[in-house]
Amino acid sequence: METSRPPPPPRGRFLVHPSKRNLEPPPRGRFLPLPRTIQHPPKPLPLDPDPPSLPDRPIRLQPIDEKPTPFDDQNVADQPPPSPPDPVLLLQPIDQKPTPSVDVQDTVADPVPVPPPQPVDEKTTPPDDQIINDLLPKYDAFISFRGTDVRNFFLSHLFAYMNNEKHILTYKDDVNLKRGDIIEPSLIEAIERSSLYVVIFSPNYATSRWCLDELVKILECTKKYGRKMIPVFYGGVTPSHVRNQEASYADAFVEHKAKFPSDEAKLENWKAALKEAADTSGFDSQVTTPESHLVKEVTKRVLEAIRPNSSPITEGLVGIESEIEAVDKLLETDPQRNRVIGFWGMPGIGKTTLANSIFQKIDPDVFEGRHYIPDFAVQSKTKTVKDLQNELFKVLLRDDNPQDIAFGHKLSRLRRLRAFVVIDDVTSASMQALEELLDWKFCNLFGPGSRMILTSTNQQVLINACQEVHQVPGLDEEKALQLFSFYAFKKDQPPDEYKERCEKVVAYCGGNPLALRVLGVAFYKKKLDLWDMKLEKLRTLHKKDIQDLLMISYNELSRDEQSAFLDIACFFNHESYDFVTRVLDEDLVTNLADKSLVGIDYSKGKIEMHVLLEDLGQDIVEAETDPQKRTRWWEVKDTLDLLAKNKGTEATEGIWLNLDENEEKIETECSDTFAKMWNLRVLSIELAPESKVVFPNGEGLINTLPRKLTYLRWDLFAATSLPSKFCPDKLRVLRLKHNTIRQLWDDGAKTDLGNLRELNLTASKYLTKLPDLSTAKKLELIDLTCCETLIELHTSVIYLPSLKTLILDSCKALDLSKLDEEDTQGTVAFPRLEQVNLDATPIEKVPRLLLRAPNLTKIDCSSCPNLSKFPSIDALVSNTSMSIEHLIFRHNKLLVDFSLKIHMLNSLQTLDFYGCENLGSFPEIAMTMEKLLVLDLSYCSKISRIPNTIRNLANLERLCLSGTGIKELPSSVLSLKRLTVLKFDECKKLVKIPRSFRELSHLETMAFTGCDALSNEELLLPDRVHVL
Repeated sequence: METSRPPPPPRGRFLVHPSKRNLEPPPRGRFLPLPRTIQHPPKPLPLDPDPPSLPDRPIRLQPIDEKPTPFDDQNVADQPPPSPPDPVLLLQPIDQKPTPSVDVQDTVADPVPVPPPQPVDEKTTPPDDQIINDLLPKYDAFISFRGTDVRNFFLSHLFAYMNNEKHILTYKDDVNLKRGDIIEPSLIEAIERSSLYVVIFSPNYATSRWCLDELVKILECTKKYGRKMIPVFYGGVTPSHVRNQEASYADAFVEHKAKFPSDEAKLENWKAALKEAADTSGFDSQVTTPESHLVKEVTKRVLEAIRPNSSPITEGLVGIESEIEAVDKLLETDPQRNRVIGFWGMPGIGKTTLANSIFQKIDPDVFEGRHYIPDFAVQSKTKTVKDLQNELFKVLLRDDNPQDIAFGHKLSRLRRLRAFVVIDDVTSASMQALEELLDWKFCNLFGPGSRMILTSTNQQVLINACQEVHQVPGLDEEKALQLFSFYAFKKDQPPDEYKERCEKVVAYCGGNPLALRVLGVAFYKKKLDLWDMKLEKLRTLHKKDIQDLLMISYNELSRDEQSAFLDIACFFNHESYDFVTRVLDEDLVTNLADKSLVGIDYSKGKIEMHVLLEDLGQDIVEAETDPQKRTRWWEVKDTLDLLAKNKGTEATEGIWLNLDENEEKIETECSDTFAKMWNLRVLSIELAPESKVVFPNGEGLINTLPRKLTYLRWDLFAATSLPSKFCPDKLRVLRLKHNTIRQLWDDGAKTDLGNLRELNLTASKYLTKLPDLSTAKKLELIDLTCCETLIELHTSVIYLPSLKTLILDSCKALDLSKLDEEDTQGTVAFPRLEQVNLDATPIEKVPRLLLRAPNLTKIDCSSCPNLSKFPSIDALVSNTSMSIEHLIFRHNKLLVDFSLKIHMLNSLQTLDFYGCENLGSFPEIAMTMEKLLVLDLSYCSKISRIPNTIRNLANLERLCLSGTGIKELPSSVLSLKRLTVLKFDECKKLVKIPRSFRELSHLETMAFTGCDALSNEELLLPDRVHVL
């Protein structure tokens, strides 16, 4: 028989601390259980001038008897009364101006004489933990009051607001208890198990001996458990009346004394309780007016008192507090305008849980209407927009039948309402439904100051809809280990003997809470030997639980996006962003990044796909068990078998073979291995230069290369040229390192290179010249490092419209002097060139044509044995190259005269002459250079003086003078306030330096060893400086 199960709660990131609840295996599927269920506030009870009657006895405020259901919009009052649940999450009170308060004493509920203690039967005494559990607070508040005074007035309003509006679990007793001489046991328990007490001192309060006994019991609990009491002086009663038993309180005690003439101790006990209560800070209904305001202020004080140190919303969650703080700042911005905030991140990272936590802590006094729509992508398919609108109107307008209200009237009411709406899991496919549901882009449907949160894995969806997008990050290593330990050991940290193994799991999960939780449960209560076995197959452990969630995002991709996703997962993860976007369309890569399926580390310039997504992509490919249909190959053994036995088919799209030097000779059965792979787009054969691997029929293989290739890398390529039969019109990146080619392709061959972005012919030891590259309009990078026989560049290189980087390092036969002979006839040479590397080339000077490249930012001419002249300053600062940022001229022994007027290079950031041992004096710096950050003159041994004008390098961070011939370090160095590194070690002639460097507050590293002529006086350094 099929049993129905409740739908899984929304997935999320911040998981419940296992110590807060019983740890159970996770439900199968893609959803994570939320730490707590979420209740929508019920419809408020109006402050009715004629409320229904309440019982004559003090109200023992009970919890809202409702089984919590996520995002339940039903009125609590409509639910059947099961056993009391755990306390409902508390919402923050509204920050209002402080209301004048009165000195009163902590007050409690309605006590009565306590029954005499009974003898203890040791055999039936419950265990200690049961006793403790029985005394833990069960209710938030207990109200003590005199029914005849306040039942139909102030009390009804206070109870409705506390219980229904603010979800304060209050004890309520609807049974008319018979008045007796002692307090009922159930009432004693209610007082004992309430967190806080509200005592309403009305004119007839002291006439009830039951009320007075309750007060005694309440004060006993405040002392015993450290709880709070809030007195409310109502109906003309003042603290003085209560403290000194004046007015009606005096009359009441006259009656009590007449009734109990022999019980003086009881009377004194009551008087002491009244005095203590009156000395507690509370509220006076004559000061805090009107009554509706008094209700809110009392409730606010209750909330402040019962709110624990750690919010119940976030208690037991790992890593959420800092995220909530960051989002709070976004929500607080521009409070009078409507704002839409987006939460973006990969599946399972915690967007939903963060949104839930923010939603639960929102104060309904600030936002009159609140609504949470979970799984919008699913709901937009299963419900009509009209259904979703009716649900929205029902909750926000607090009307059970919004369909009966005219649409224009509904809009008018909404535009006067300050609303807080969360819409979870918005996708590109559900955007139309969202647009029809409401004016989401500017939140114009609601009143001023409204807020909306959207969550999505698609950044572009959020960029189009939101004023701010907050990326939800993964957990850092420390928090990830903590979360994993919660589930694996029920502790914050793993035992020492497990720690190294836990760190492997944490590294694999990459901060994804979903994976950490699933794997933590998988390792729970497992012995060390089983841990080792599971770690070996970590990638397959509970894979379905994680990948079911990730597959949702993958299935939403277009066909081209899916292909790019699989390419990155199988071939290009951790590669440079520039390289990957040369091989694949940049739009596809950025689309994947927008959809949280690829990360871009901009600080490192790398593509970083999460390991879980990488596994997903590789598993999708490997799920095809028929080799004839498999699209991508990267495992060495399988790929060698594919090539050796000619198993490639038209389904083959990519081959990535990475071999080390220990591999043996590769034999293939035929020379047309690639002939059947006519859909092959990616071919990479990566070998170390010293590798012994050879393809005996390499030239035959290359003759069959398919036309669809976009990426070709073939190290140790054993052919003299690319054949004329090979058509590279789709080729985007060509890398042939350590090859034997003499020319790139046959002379006279017309070659279409319209898609080529990168040409890398590193260590082509027989290459003497480049072919005509004029068709390579998109070519961005040319790398000819160590092409030692290369004599000249083809003139077409000068006019390449997209060329940004030209690397000619160690081209020892290269003659660049002919560049300056080229008549450009007014055409701009190297129009987009940014970086040129000429290390170890035979140049005598940097060609003027290169220096005039309008976008040139970096020149590296280190270790050039014939270089004797600096670039002409006229060339550098002529109409083009004010953009020079980095000048690097290391180890040039023929450089003698420092004629470069560096102050004229406004954009210069790095000036490096390390090891130019014959370089003369360093010039004056005639003008402020705000952008120069690095000056390295290390081992320029003939530089004997640093000018005082060095102070004009106002933002210099690194000053390296090691091994120079300077005699004095000028005091103007102390003007370089941003200096972090200062080195003047091995300066043998140095005799004078400043004695204190404490003015350099940013200084971190300092080196001054080997300065033999310096005296041994102690230097005064900033505290944090590391001395080398």
